[in-house]
Amino acid sequence: MICMLVTGGGLLAQRSSVSGTVTENGRPLSGASVSVKGTTIAVLADKDGAYAIGAPQDAVLVFRFLGFKTQEVAVGSQTTLNVELEVESTGLEEVVVSAGGIYRARREQGYSTTKVTSKELTLGKPASLAGGLTAKVSGLQVNAVSSGINPSYRLVLRGNRSITGNNQALVVVDNAIVSSDFLNNINPETIADIQVLNGAAGATLYGSEASNGVLLITTKSGAKGKPRIQVAHTLTFEQVSFFPKLQNRFGQGKTEDGQVFESIENQQYGPPFDGSLRDLGHPLENGDQQQVTYEARDDREKFWETGVQNQTDLSVSFGNDKSTAYIAAQYFTAVGATPGDKYNRASVRLNNAYSLLPNLSLNYSAGYVENNYDITTATGDIYDQLLNVPANVPLLRYKDWENDKWSDREGWYCPYYNNPYYTAANYRGVTKNTYLSGRADLKWDITPWLSALYRASMSNRYYQVKNSYPKSTLSKYALEVQKKENLTGGVYDAQINTYRVNHDFQLAVNKTVARFSFNLTLGAANALTSGKETSVEAAILIPGLYNVSNRTADPGVGSAVERSRSYGVWGDLVVGYNKYLFLHLTGRNDWTSLLAPKNRSYFYPSTDLSFVPTDAFPALKSTDALGYWKVRAAVSQTGNVNIAPYALEPVYGSSTGWSAGTFFSESGVLVSKDLKPEITFGYELGTELRLLNSRAEVELTYYYTGTTDQTILASVATSSGYSSYLLNTGKVTNKGVETALRLTPIRTGEWNLHLGANYTHNKNLLEALHPDTKRISVNGSAVIYAEEGKEINQLIVTDYKRDPSGRVIVDINTGYPSIATETVSAGNTSPRHRLGLDFALQWKNITVSSVFEYRGGYYYIFSGGWALDFSGASARSAYYNRERFVFPNSSYLDPASGQYVENTNVTVSDGGSGFWVNPTFNTDVNSNYVYSGDYWKWRELAISYSVPQSALGKLGAAFSEVSISLQGRNLFLWTPESNEYTDPDLSANGASNAIGVSNLTSSPPTRYFGGTLSLTF
Repeated sequence: MICMLVTGGGLLAQRSSVSGTVTENGRPLSGASVSVKGTTIAVLADKDGAYAIGAPQDAVLVFRFLGFKTQEVAVGSQTTLNVELEVESTGLEEVVVSAGGIYRARREQGYSTTKVTSKELTLGKPASLAGGLTAKVSGLQVNAVSSGINPSYRLVLRGNRSITGNNQALVVVDNAIVSSDFLNNINPETIADIQVLNGAAGATLYGSEASNGVLLITTKSGAKGKPRIQVAHTLTFEQVSFFPKLQNRFGQGKTEDGQVFESIENQQYGPPFDGSLRDLGHPLENGDQQQVTYEARDDREKFWETGVQNQTDLSVSFGNDKSTAYIAAQYFTAVGATPGDKYNRASVRLNNAYSLLPNLSLNYSAGYVENNYDITTATGDIYDQLLNVPANVPLLRYKDWENDKWSDREGWYCPYYNNPYYTAANYRGVTKNTYLSGRADLKWDITPWLSALYRASMSNRYYQVKNSYPKSTLSKYALEVQKKENLTGGVYDAQINTYRVNHDFQLAVNKTVARFSFNLTLGAANALTSGKETSVEAAILIPGLYNVSNRTADPGVGSAVERSRSYGVWGDLVVGYNKYLFLHLTGRNDWTSLLAPKNRSYFYPSTDLSFVPTDAFPALKSTDALGYWKVRAAVSQTGNVNIAPYALEPVYGSSTGWSAGTFFSESGVLVSKDLKPEITFGYELGTELRLLNSRAEVELTYYYTGTTDQTILASVATSSGYSSYLLNTGKVTNKGVETALRLTPIRTGEWNLHLGANYTHNKNLLEALHPDTKRISVNGSAVIYAEEGKEINQLIVTDYKRDPSGRVIVDINTGYPSIATETVSAGNTSPRHRLGLDFALQWKNITVSSVFEYRGGYYYIFSGGWALDFSGASARSAYYNRERFVFPNSSYLDPASGQYVENTNVTVSDGGSGFWVNPTFNTDVNSNYVYSGDYWKWRELAISYSVPQSALGKLGAAFSEVSISLQGRNLFLWTPESNEYTDPDLSANGASNAIGVSNLTSSPPTRYFGGTLSLTF
């Protein structure tokens, strides 16, 4: 313990000892100052953040550390005081973790970074880390790529650099590279902070995978002293927040020159509801006939249940002179909004720091997460079946499909679609998904200015799934009279194992000569990735026995193995002058097994400059108006290999037939033997200011990236024997602005108000593609394309034939429109504008905080819209009361004049199913289902109360902290009236680049609200 104690006269005799730790998100703050307010008594915390000081009961301790907010705490009867200091959000002296685990002061960084603290991340108690980052980082776009239990997310910084390759930010946990899947599996409560590197600043230390930006995740660590134990429980409820707008005026039936009721019909083009008693479905074989009241119900919306989540967290922090440790565990259970869906997750993490010798330390961490899912595999079918249940059908009555005669497959009223409760219960997937990660750092401080570091890390994912499909054999009556069909049934079993092993070595030199500082780091890295997948699928013989040995024929089997390796050497140099001018130079050379030997080696450099005028010219900050000012600039070049292992060679797939035996066929992809990395050149210019006595902070960044040698699949003539050609071509650019503003208009003893905003504008352009190809599908999408001269991603859709004025051309006799022969661009699906707003109001021990987000300047398509029109459930299908109508904004060709004239009186021949169900007139016209993606969303709200010690009474001796909070996420969504379908956040194409599409395969979006009780002792 390093102490500096000055006694204070008579006070010395009256004081007692108070001890504890000073930390930041669980990390010790060595050298923090602890003093007794109004006296000269003070000590410094040791390397583990521990302190001991003499102070009377009526004293107030003041905790200070450079770059952190000063905190004052009354001693009272306490003998132990553990304090966590809050970072002065953008102080130039703030020391942050940069790429490779190297600590740098913010004044040295010539590139854009954003820090998200643990408190900010867990504000709304998100189940996953990715959900907690949304709207909190400028330049970061987060999209949900699945819904339901434990949704997955896609995280992209500064737009898509690659048309069809991976654009997601690299995820690094405690300086170990892990799969992006870990974002949904890391316990957010164990995170100390996240440093977001928006540009390519991390590429030198982490390799080409970091060319898309990096999420540097640092988990909490232990502190010396008495064990600190924290227990918390969170109860959360989940409800559907956005359901498609449906019509509730017409029931089951068809329109055939009139509205005709049909008791077995799924389509809702029958007569208006009249409250009469009508038959529902065929009679049963025994003659029983079901009847229901012909009136609208909201059972389809109520099909989705209220989900319940329970999350229990436990963490322990402790340490001594030799080591510190942090252990955390979490158990999370969820019952989903889809009937029958269940999920649980168990995780544990250990972080340990050990001093082997005074100049030799060992830091290691390990984490294990196990996910268990029991969910439906037929969300799309369920959603479609719901929409094909007319509003007059009392759907909620049919939950008991096993015992109720009207709910099973033979009693269900409709021969065309199954009971959605039956589908949810019988089309199931049982999955176990485990992640194991670990790393160890051995650091040797050879001299005060020379150190060496060796780091080994690994991450492993084991995934096993069993999907089952029911076998159902119906009676002769059901097959012949009710016209229903048997189900064959089947089972699918698969196991996937992937792992990654990294080795890194660093040699660092830190010297100061006169006014110059030199920080040089040299490194070498090696990464090995491997994966294996085995699957088997079979049709079952005995219903309910889901085992591949219970099969009717030979099973289908699959097996795949992948393995790749990369090496890299790099250098990183920071030269500083007088603590206000810093030049940063980096260079790295990689070798990868993914490319041919002649192209395996590639080099990429970068440089950035940071200048602090307020330190160079003291007169600039002679008043409180300007606290500091930093300007920065960065230039970089990175390479990225966006192909899978073995992509250079022809791939053959095996097939087995009863007569032909086993044979192999080529994939149809021809590959260039000269494939090279995609190369991204980029630069950024930025500034950071603190104003008005630190009550206002401003950041502004302009950036540009240009990525050439895109790795794409171009179409070729099938006469060549191939369908596509993989080659390097094309250029994609991103230009944009990132801004952040933080205000503290109120800062008093009892009241504190924080207001924050971050804004991003990005334009993502395909400047060139190929001389013979001007448009390419993005990741195989049927509607999302990259087109030369336009922004990525373009919605290319079918549309109506239009006249020169843009009006839809209709037939002069029938009033019907028709589809144009050429597709059209309906706009870009990537938001040009993203705005995050946050505020936090604190009064004494109560804090209210919230986050809002706006996205604008883009379009979205709900490709399931045709199903709503087909079923007659959509609101738009009843806009004209199912009567003949004049198609809006239409014209027809006047045979007399040969000109297109405005249509004011020619109505469609059938305003019911004759129009809305017809592919040529409506459902195959994709432009009908395109709408503005703009929205405002209330992302998070939290109200917390920290119970004062005085209110705890006798419990105060047992607990050092007690807090209660209420929180909600995705509370409200405001969209244009044209959006009648879903939340534009959702993406039906998984983690691919083809965002902007949703369909029925995703369950409706949901909101969350709940509460947390946290105890610390």
